[in-house]
Amino acid sequence: MRRFLASPRGRGWVPTRVSLASLVAVAVVAGCSDSSNPPKSPAVVEPPPVSKPADIIFAPATGPVATIRRTTSGVPHVKADDLQSAAFGLGYAQAQDNLCLLADSFLKARGERAKYLGPGPGNIHIINDFSYRAQHIRSGALEDLSVMGNESRALIYGFTAGYNKYLKETSPANYPAECRNQPWVFPIEAEDLVAYLRIVAQYASGANFVTGVMYLAVPPGVSPNPVPVAVAAADLERSMGLGEATTRFARNFASQRHDFTDIGLASNAWGVGGTLTETGKGALLANPHFPYTGSRRFYESQVTVPNYINFHGAGLVGSPIPQIGFNQNLGWSHTVSASRRFTLYELKLKAGDNLTYVKDGKEKPITQEVITIQVANGTPTPTKLQRTFYYSEYGPMIAANAINSALPAWGAVGTAYTYRDANANTNDLLATWLKMARATTLDELKAVFQNCGSTLWVNTTYADDKGNAFYTDSSSVPNLSAEAIAVLNQKRAASPAYAALFNAGLTLLDGSTSRDDWIEGTCHGLVPFAQRPQLVRTDFVQNSNDSHWATNPKAPLEGYSPLYGPERSALNPRTRIGINMLQNPAAKGYAAEAPAGQDGKFSAQDLIRTIYNDRSWYSEEFLTELRARCDLIGAGEVSLGGGATRKVDAGCAVLKTWSGNYDASSIGAHVFRVFIADYRNKFGTDLTKPFDPANPVFTPSTPKPADPANLANDPMLTSLAAGLQRLDQAGIAYNARFGTVQVFQASGGVPPGGTAVSLGASFPWHGGDGTIDGTFNAVRTVDSTVAEDTRIPRYNPATIANTVGLSTKPGEGWLVAYGTSWHFGLEFTATGPRAYGLLSYSESSDGSSPYFNDQQRRYADEDPRPILFSEADIAANVLPGGTVTIKGN
Repeated sequence: MRRFLASPRGRGWVPTRVSLASLVAVAVVAGCSDSSNPPKSPAVVEPPPVSKPADIIFAPATGPVATIRRTTSGVPHVKADDLQSAAFGLGYAQAQDNLCLLADSFLKARGERAKYLGPGPGNIHIINDFSYRAQHIRSGALEDLSVMGNESRALIYGFTAGYNKYLKETSPANYPAECRNQPWVFPIEAEDLVAYLRIVAQYASGANFVTGVMYLAVPPGVSPNPVPVAVAAADLERSMGLGEATTRFARNFASQRHDFTDIGLASNAWGVGGTLTETGKGALLANPHFPYTGSRRFYESQVTVPNYINFHGAGLVGSPIPQIGFNQNLGWSHTVSASRRFTLYELKLKAGDNLTYVKDGKEKPITQEVITIQVANGTPTPTKLQRTFYYSEYGPMIAANAINSALPAWGAVGTAYTYRDANANTNDLLATWLKMARATTLDELKAVFQNCGSTLWVNTTYADDKGNAFYTDSSSVPNLSAEAIAVLNQKRAASPAYAALFNAGLTLLDGSTSRDDWIEGTCHGLVPFAQRPQLVRTDFVQNSNDSHWATNPKAPLEGYSPLYGPERSALNPRTRIGINMLQNPAAKGYAAEAPAGQDGKFSAQDLIRTIYNDRSWYSEEFLTELRARCDLIGAGEVSLGGGATRKVDAGCAVLKTWSGNYDASSIGAHVFRVFIADYRNKFGTDLTKPFDPANPVFTPSTPKPADPANLANDPMLTSLAAGLQRLDQAGIAYNARFGTVQVFQASGGVPPGGTAVSLGASFPWHGGDGTIDGTFNAVRTVDSTVAEDTRIPRYNPATIANTVGLSTKPGEGWLVAYGTSWHFGLEFTATGPRAYGLLSYSESSDGSSPYFNDQQRRYADEDPRPILFSEADIAANVLPGGTVTIKGN
């Protein structure tokens, strides 16, 4: 197998520095001082908890044994005498509830979707399979497995065996409809699970390049078209045509990605310290915003190995351990970080040689590897396609011109492009979460990160029974030298084109000099814990996907690498409403009650209600002014542009009595939504108070005063008029209850290639789009014909532009498929942790399961359940027939 420079945690691709010669000519003096000053190192903390003896890690020779107890909503509490057996039980339970999602995930990780499902729409299966194989997703899994610690290997082996046991016991005719009797559901090997985890690790890095950018990377004069292998003469023309079409589709897919800082995931998380809680101990709000379909769904469970681990939480489907939750002493949540997980490198090619680059005056080869995949063609023998992929010392070559026209094609101006991925392997991934779950104090949790633990692409927000609230950007961030950072900052300041690339998430470094190489250090190229953003408070820390800077406005975090995200910059509306609630816990805004109730101190139930209060930053900022302008215009006409006009009085009448929040029972939320969806595009020209770092929550703000002589063209009123037109187009009544026009309706019920059908009842859905509506409780529609990261069909209506996904089908409204998912409020008490929450879309994706939509009903009713943790509570709530002991062999 190919090897590259040492990568983080043992294997992958290492970066170097980039000159950006083709993009910007900036005179840089070597040795420039860094404009940012990293913070001083924190005090050294205690080492992480030591591993237990092997007999508590691995199953006995007789095989794993686990007891699964299902409680309310089908939550499995898995108990075993050893870690491998606990993972065995969790793998079995997940297969019971989400078999088709798991099977599709493993198929993708093997690079075999085209083999079983054919080329796919736009030949995407061919593009993905080639790209994942070129990234060594599956071929690198065996090496990852070989260097994992005992605990991680026990988790992998156990989960794999549990999944396979369920398959062995279950007839393919009894699989869920989406994969019933399908040949792509088969027993897996441990490497398949590791390969899937490698894909998860690269959601914010390598995944950016698997839809065409890697596929199109070839030197001048070389075709990216794959060629058939051992094809009969009669099939040659068809096979060659398949390769040519794939290349055309790849160019189209690659050009669609513009923002590499957005991976389509979000979250809110609060760590509340003892000075702001009812118990005087810590409290936590966990509120991930993830897809409701596909393999990015969460799965809730409790894993218990006596005297070793006892942790209740949820992880992504396919994870052998929960990743967001709590134990007896502490808990944490994660939010997608604003930092960077990869860097691009511009290579300076040797004159006349497109397969050699020059670094520090020395020639370096661009190496080659032939990749082969299989494609189903309707016959018993799949077509084999083959092509060459190219690599630098850092990793795969990419067609940079396919993602940004400012970058030249390979060899066009003597340059070529490649990338290094900070998460190119997963051999420490499970160890990080396992050690976090076993920690009992803040020092022990910090020690996990001090020993180079990484949470890949997410921040960590934490609270504990000692009253601590803690935040750190615990993601994998490339460690650049002060000199490289100084050069990067100078280029950003000097070149609008370079700045635009950087702002789009593309950190372009100079590959002709080792100055821009990552500093390997003790964490193998990643920023060490001492230099990561981090903050401990007794009042609060929070994150809603902005950078580290405003974790707590009383203690701004500044002076970090620009790869951690912007500082002293405007905040998103979820961050603003969240901080506002934390700073003003007794002020209710447009909600029915204050965030922390009458006493101004948070409890677990208060925290869960901060989600369910459905407050919107934009309604609290603009509704009063919009109502005032409605009064001014009355029944007058408002411009629609192009000479057309309309009245807005009917919409104004609804807004006049609207509650101001996005509760399902409110009347008017959807009217405000279509207004703000249009008006937010005018913020740059209509708001009069610019962003002020000294007042980050309440700026920018303040629309220009209304002009009574020109109300027909008032920016706010014209946005309302435009929104009302769109509601009319969709056949939505202005006075409809919000829960009748925004719903969650599951769909699917067919294997890949079929036409999705509705599954079960629909439910009124509260919350709003966190970016457009500015709601803390973020939910939204999804524009995709398949469940997230899968090829399983889902219903996807056509929508009206600039409406946040409003269906064109009369009266259908907004069909939510993303947002608040696994969520809970947690407090530590004198008797242990107490939590309330839900998995909004329920545990199972199988439409015939009793756990398919039971929690959807509870979410719609704003009825969170207790999150059971203690042995007594679990025993008292086991469902009838809900206990099973499973054994392996």
